[in-house]
Amino acid sequence: MQSAIDQFNISITRVRDLIAIYQSLHAQSTNVLDLSDILRAALVLAVSALDYYVHEVVRIGMLEIHCGIRAEPNPPQNSSQSAFSRFKVSLGNASEDRRLALNLSSWIVNDLAQNYGSNFTNQSHNISTIIPAIANCINSKLNNTTWLENEIRERHSYSSFQQPDKIADAIRLISDEKLWKEVASIMGKTDQDIKQQLSLIVDRRNKIAHEADIDPSYNLGNRWNINETLVNDAVDFLEKLVTAIHQIL
Repeated sequence: MQSAIDQFNISITRVRDLIAIYQSLHAQSTNVLDLSDILRAALVLAVSALDYYVHEVVRIGMLEIHCGIRAEPNPPQNSSQSAFSRFKVSLGNASEDRRLALNLSSWIVNDLAQNYGSNFTNQSHNISTIIPAIANCINSKLNNTTWLENEIRERHSYSSFQQPDKIADAIRLISDEKLWKEVASIMGKTDQDIKQQLSLIVDRRNKIAHEADIDPSYNLGNRWNINETLVNDAVDFLEKLVTAIHQIL
């Protein structure tokens, strides 16, 4: 899961670079030049970094559970299955393991020839030699999770993981921790305060992304006020939030 947090940190660095560009230009220009859209872009990118982190950490976690690297979450009290077990995949891809079993002999021969040379299957081998070779082939096939990765990406491509409830639903696929209570404990705030602050940041992001940040109560073209302090506070909060979530996982 390290790659998910590494990518988030790279994205946040890009956000801070945008803010630095704003600071540099602001110091060299007058108020005639409106630079506020740079701050708006930084805020949108910061929320996108959170969204992408959740997508990635859930995808990686689900693949690890499927491969037996990570334990499956315990089911909630009102269900006999975890959110991971209830995750829906297409029947075509779900039958991948069955197809492998039905074609066992052909793909083992092909894999042995590919891994050990074309003459391997034409030679005589004792049982102590051939069993590890076949086991390696089977393990390689079973650990091929491309089909599941494609399913996860397809299912989640229509989802945004920005609002607190949506993030909690996503994390529930890979963890049975009570997300916001654990995050609150790490960040030293109440879970309600954290969810409220996140919701306010996401709501402002949505105004920028979907409403051009227009304030309809004023004259044509007037936008909601934004400043460097507001954006820096939001970025700092999101960085601490993701760090806390990753610590839990």
